[in-house]
Amino acid sequence: MSRNLRRVVRSLLVATLAFVPGCGALAGPAPGPLSAESLAAFARSALAEEPSAGIEDAYKWLFQAARGGEHAAPSEEAARTWLEAEWESLGPPLPGEPLVVPLRPDGAVVRLNLRPFKAAGGDPNVALGAFLSSARSFEPDPGLFVAAWRAFGRSLAGLELARMGIRAFEELDRSSERAGWPARHHSPGYAEARKPAYRVLTEPEAERLVRAGKGTR
Repeated sequence: MSRNLRRVVRSLLVATLAFVPGCGALAGPAPGPLSAESLAAFARSALAEEPSAGIEDAYKWLFQAARGGEHAAPSEEAARTWLEAEWESLGPPLPGEPLVVPLRPDGAVVRLNLRPFKAAGGDPNVALGAFLSSARSFEPDPGLFVAAWRAFGRSLAGLELARMGIRAFEELDRSSERAGWPARHHSPGYAEARKPAYRVLTEPEAERLVRAGKGTR
């Protein structure tokens, strides 16, 4: 792939990662420990821009932000098979679809959207390697997830929206606690509107992809 496309991937990742305070070497020194309240507020602000997002999408956002993508990588073989099948089905990027979506205000976990990555000449093997390395290296924080999820719920007090109101939160909260806080799918509305196709990466792996110049073939 041409150097121009490599520069496209690099510039988009740098611009996104540098926008987030505390994103490693691209944004200066890291801040202190992430609080549940700041994570919940960050997710709430981001999801406010997604009219199709439901309470399941808030749960999934916070789950990935606090626990990483390990739940989605039961084995390297399964992760490779899943990516290969998904890669073949990818269409062009959706209007306005970013390459990278930070999931935390400290930038420690991001989503790499596969459609724009592929459109810029991205190599699926590179994405797979970054995903697996992220899953192995990230230390999940289940306590942070539950605390941020509950903080998110408190921010919904008084809201009775069908998709993102307090009643929807309380129902999902009860069922999830009974089930031991499992991973969840995106809401049907969000899945239909956004057709999510991404891999969860740690910031070091996303930055390494940029620094090494291996995001494109």
